[in-house]
Amino acid sequence: MADYKEVRVERLYLKVPNTDKLRKSSAGRHKHLLAAGWREVDRKPDIDHISVRYERAGLTPLKFRLPRPDTEAQRMDRRGGRGRGGPGGPGGRGRGRGR
Repeated sequence: MADYKEVRVERLYLKVPNTDKLRKSSAGRHKHLLAAGWREVDRKPDIDHISVRYERAGLTPLKFRLPRPDTEAQRMDRRGGRGRGGPGGPGGRGRGRGR
């Protein structure tokens, strides 16, 4: 099975332009991504932000590994689910509770 690699690029904003000091929310986002298994690969500084490239590798997520179910097995009967008329039961769209 081939390796699975995720790549994401985040824009982390700075407190003061042309410095390395991140804003509070950007610093928290950076710490959270590092704790979640992402590793910093590349940094590109700009005037008011830094573009950081993160990567992580590992097992393929379950949604990509499972085979798709048959389309014919998912089809429902076209007559409806209740078997007696439409959505309100027999007798049309009214309430049908003895009124």
